[in-house]
Amino acid sequence: MENLPLHELGLLRGTVEGHDTRYFGSLLALDRHADLLLRIGLVTPIPAGTQRNDDCQFYEATAAGREFYGAHLSGLDERANGRANAWGDHPQLVAAARALGRLLDAVERAADSAAVPNAVNCPAGASG
Repeated sequence: MENLPLHELGLLRGTVEGHDTRYFGSLLALDRHADLLLRIGLVTPIPAGTQRNDDCQFYEATAAGREFYGAHLSGLDERANGRANAWGDHPQLVAAARALGRLLDAVERAADSAAVPNAVNCPAGASG
């Protein structure tokens, strides 16, 4: 079985469906599971005191998160119900995990590119 980011996919699915923690049995590591989704811009924290008309408590999906859900998670069948860690090697989740990995790679490449100084614009004798 492939090592799938089931908790991350479960959190994203829950935020889009209006109940961010629906697919979790425990909230102990929720922030750790949210980290990847936050870094690639698929979810955002809900500001304290925000009045909502759904059951999301901690995170909400961004437009990019809703788009990812529509493309990769919207058609999950009964094999992907209950806790995310029990979803297993569902073929649609394998494809979603790979897409998530590609998004993370793109974000990290962009961050690495932004961190590299532009030697052309450095004054003579200066180092970047």
